[in-house]
Amino acid sequence: MTPMITKYLLEYYKRRLCRCFFLSRKFLFGFIFGILSTLSLFTPILLSCCLRPSAEQFESSSSLKILALTSTASEIPKKRDRILCWITTSPKMHSRAQLIKQTWGKRCDRLLFMSSIKDDILPEAIPLPVVDTYANLWGKTQEALKYIYRHHLDDADWFYKADDDTFAVMENMRYLLSHFNSSLPLHLGFKYQHPKVKNGFMSGGSGYILTREAIRRFVEIALGNGKLRNSRITQDSNCVLDHEGPEDLNLGICLEELNVTVGDSRDEKKVERFLPWSLEDMICGHLKNSGFWYLREFSYYPLRQDMKCCSPYAVAFHYVKDYQLKVYEYLIYRLRLYNH
Repeated sequence: MTPMITKYLLEYYKRRLCRCFFLSRKFLFGFIFGILSTLSLFTPILLSCCLRPSAEQFESSSSLKILALTSTASEIPKKRDRILCWITTSPKMHSRAQLIKQTWGKRCDRLLFMSSIKDDILPEAIPLPVVDTYANLWGKTQEALKYIYRHHLDDADWFYKADDDTFAVMENMRYLLSHFNSSLPLHLGFKYQHPKVKNGFMSGGSGYILTREAIRRFVEIALGNGKLRNSRITQDSNCVLDHEGPEDLNLGICLEELNVTVGDSRDEKKVERFLPWSLEDMICGHLKNSGFWYLREFSYYPLRQDMKCCSPYAVAFHYVKDYQLKVYEYLIYRLRLYNH
C-alpha cells in the first residue's frame, strides 16, 4: 500500500471516529435530557399517588380544620363568677370570725367582717356606725350594704351575707349560682312566707345571696345612696328603714318593692340547700320540737323529715358552734372513704 493511500485511509477513519464520537455525545446528552423531561412530566402524578392521604387521614385533618374554624366563644370556658362573703359579727365573737377565716371563709373570693370595732383579734373588721346589738341588726345590715356599695360593688358578681355561726360550702354555692344570671336583680336563700311579702323572703340565719343589681337598687333607691330621706321609700311603702326590726324580713319587704326577684334555691329534687337551723336539728326533730314552730308554719316550701330534709348539695348550715366549724371542715374536706 502506497504512503498516499495509507494517509488517505487514516484521514478517512479519523473523520469517521470524530463523527461517531460527536454523534454519541449528542445521543448521550439527548438521552439524559429525555430522562429528565420524563421525570418532570411524571413527578406530579407520582407524588399525588404516593402522598395522597387515606380516608382516615383526610377526615382527621379535615376535623382539625373544622374544629379550629368552629371554635366559638360558647366553647371557651365561662369565666368563674366572683363571690364576696360578708359576715355580720360583734366584738365578743371576733374569735369565732377567725375560725371562719381558717375554714370556709378562705374559699370566698373576698371576705369581709362587719362589726362595730376592730381589735387585735380581728384587725380587718369593718367598724360600722351602729349600736352593736341584736335589736339593731337591721340597721347594721343597711350600713353593711352601703359600705359594700361604696367600696366593693365591682369586686364581685354575687354577695353572700352570713352570720358568724354559719358554715357555707362554697363549691356547692357556685354550683347553685351557675343556674342563675348574676346581671339580674336576684335574692337567694332559704325562703320563708309572710303576709307582708307576696313572694317570700330569705332567712338571715343560713345567709342569703344578692346580686350587684339588687344591692344597687337597695342603696340607690331605698336608702337614697346614703342621702338623708324619709324612713320609708314612699308614703304607702312597707319598707321600713329604721335600725330596729327583723333584718331578713325587712330586707325582703324592701327588695320586693324594688322588683328584686326571689329565686328558688332548692336543688333539682326540690330539697333545701340553705338550712336555717343546725344540721342536727334539721335531721333529728325540726318537725316535732315546739321551739321550731316558726320554721314549720312559715317555711315557704314543704319541709321534709329525717335524712330527706337536706340536699346532698347543701350550701349553708346555721347555728354552728365554734368547735363545729372545724368539725364541718374535716367532715366535708378531709374525710375520705377507703376504696378497695
